[in-house]
Amino acid sequence: MRHGCDGRQARGVVVSAQSKWVAMRRTTGGRSWTRSKRLAVGCFACLAVIGCAPSDPAAANRGQSPATAVDRALKTVTVVQLNGIKSFSSDDFSNTSGGGASLAEIHMNGLVTNDRVGGVEPRLAAKLPSIDDGSIVIPPDGRMQTTWRLRPDVTWHDGTPFTAQDVAFSWQVGADPGFPMSGSAKVVMNSIEQVQTPDALTAVITWKAPYYRAVELGHRDFWLMPKHVLGQLADPDKEEFLNAPHWSTEYIHLGPFRLVDFGLGERLVFERYDAYFLGRPRLDRIIIRVVPDPNVVLADLKADATDIATEKTLPLDVFVLLRDDWRQSGAGTLVERQENWRYLWFQFDPQWARPIEISQDVRIRRGLLYGLDRDAVRDFLLPGFTDSSGDTFMPKNDPRTPIVGLPFASFRYDPSRAAQELASAGWRRASDGRLLNAAGEQVQFEVRGDPVDAKETALIADAWRQLGIDITEQISPLSLSRNAEYKSKFPGAEPRARATGDQIFSSFDSREHSVPQNRWIGTNAGHYANPTLDGLIDRLYRTVGQRQQGLILKDMGELLAEELPAIPLYYRTTFAAVSRGVHALLDDYAGTQGPGAGPGVLSRNAHLWDRE
Repeated sequence: MRHGCDGRQARGVVVSAQSKWVAMRRTTGGRSWTRSKRLAVGCFACLAVIGCAPSDPAAANRGQSPATAVDRALKTVTVVQLNGIKSFSSDDFSNTSGGGASLAEIHMNGLVTNDRVGGVEPRLAAKLPSIDDGSIVIPPDGRMQTTWRLRPDVTWHDGTPFTAQDVAFSWQVGADPGFPMSGSAKVVMNSIEQVQTPDALTAVITWKAPYYRAVELGHRDFWLMPKHVLGQLADPDKEEFLNAPHWSTEYIHLGPFRLVDFGLGERLVFERYDAYFLGRPRLDRIIIRVVPDPNVVLADLKADATDIATEKTLPLDVFVLLRDDWRQSGAGTLVERQENWRYLWFQFDPQWARPIEISQDVRIRRGLLYGLDRDAVRDFLLPGFTDSSGDTFMPKNDPRTPIVGLPFASFRYDPSRAAQELASAGWRRASDGRLLNAAGEQVQFEVRGDPVDAKETALIADAWRQLGIDITEQISPLSLSRNAEYKSKFPGAEPRARATGDQIFSSFDSREHSVPQNRWIGTNAGHYANPTLDGLIDRLYRTVGQRQQGLILKDMGELLAEELPAIPLYYRTTFAAVSRGVHALLDDYAGTQGPGAGPGVLSRNAHLWDRE
């Protein structure tokens, strides 16, 4: 049964429930607030949200553009995400916060994508390069060549054929230091020596050395660009190129739906591209709406004003309760998958690190880890999920995971051990319970998180308050979640979940620091630096054999456990919600957890999406 409170009332209920939860956690104190209490209070807040969906779509859509007559006449699916889209460049659009990256293959494609079992299958490529047929060659000089044969039936959304010249041009742009790209894409671009085009449908990539993911060139790691549109502009590091309308209002790519209305990045309309090489899409159009308030997202779902809520649009506990609610009502389906490794990382740049001792002494970082009941945090946020342990950064279905093992398994919750580690570093507990540094001053520390991290941030802060630290919880505005400069200057610790498995290490690579010189686009915003880890990263990238990769990853995991540039938390489970009568995402989630999978593959079958 739906209740008649509107979106504003729902927000009020959430605030009220959260206030009661905060009051309870502050009065119960430390270990005495049991997991059952935490879970019960969290569920209370979530049920309050779920119970307050508006009784009609209009209530949910106040302030939103109403559906037009054209929308109603065409077979349309509306998808909601949290963050607006500034541009369709690699650096902006590949950011996974807010859920937008999950929708990438609605409108774009890469040379490959994922299959149903997590492997790699060709998409724009006619076939995968292989050693068996000679399309992968490792010459005696230590380099590597991969020859890509392209499909002959692929066109850009303006009808221009897609060719090998587009592949070569995309690498030339991506390899330019002045062009902003995601961290994983930069690794690929910098590993390539040249791209040759012997004919229109053949691209020969020469790698500087054997590269371990040379055949996993999906849209995220090899961002394809139309040469016929962008090739006539200035150099990639010039404003004319970066501000070209291709990145927004005149964007075209190679997916099943083409952009017809950018909508200021807040309401994007994509129409079916009839010439799509995998067949005419079944839907007429897909509308992506940006709704920055998770409460309104939930209200829209309950009022049937939204068909799909993509990943990372609702807090995890709300997704869980919505799933249980829909199982009874039949109003929709939630799909779920193991997603990214979640951890707390520290600031190591002395310009911003406060207190500086945390970055200088691993004993302090060990003390903070022993003082955090990670199992309790996980049980509260992900109750009943068996694949959520953060003791390894490797996903469960990666064949290298057994080799890597559980590098963080020994760090079980132990307040006494935490106090010993902190005391050995000069941080001692005063008689009044305050933790004092070597100068006799109370230790002050900031934990910063995004709005969806509010409960998690509060749990972490509470745990460290029990150690005597004066903790500040800083919840950043959603508008700053993609501000790279702001993200690079956090002073203490910040929870994050970027990538998984072997792809996490670009965030700890000293050559990937996010600094003004590279326009803050480096992936290492914590500014950790370790030459040994850098060397292991290089060895991993040059190693093709899976077992050999696993052994290197094991060494890398042991180094992270020894140095603790980050504290492991848990493995995220992520959800997307699909309303009744909409056929989308349910099959796409199969195969999304392979070693080379990225978030955009969740929409790789958008041409097959349909609605009743």
